[in-house]
Amino acid sequence: MDKQRLQQIAGFVWVTVGLFLIYRGSGLYSLAVMEQNTSKEALIVSVIIGVVVGILKGKFVLSKTALRNRNRISQLVPPLSIHQVFSGPFYGFIAGMMILGFLLREFNGYLGGYVVVASIYCGIGMALIAASRVYWKNDHLPPVQEVS
Repeated sequence: MDKQRLQQIAGFVWVTVGLFLIYRGSGLYSLAVMEQNTSKEALIVSVIIGVVVGILKGKFVLSKTALRNRNRISQLVPPLSIHQVFSGPFYGFIAGMMILGFLLREFNGYLGGYVVVASIYCGIGMALIAASRVYWKNDHLPPVQEVS
């Protein structure tokens, strides 16, 4: 496995998780309408806020995280393995985010209902998709000197 393949896998993971979060968010919007009688106006505002904030977060915040990971991958020394697609601490961060997502769904009533949680899910999904562009760029990073 080469460095470019690891970058492609990382980008694929970000896009896949982003699409999954948007899918889950749309399901939460349905629950907001069916179980919490959310108005059409609230849904529209929630979707717009989620998409806009998500794209901005992806462009200005998560793209920096993706770039750090891309730089880390470019500095890896072969032989490379699939588990190196993300750093060790990042896997812990992913687990924490999954737990946070569960808690958001479980305690949605305290946060404004499913409409708010759906907006968060869709926003994070959009941010991941927007930031994944870092992994798809073909530009080459400056050469990194290996420490001997």
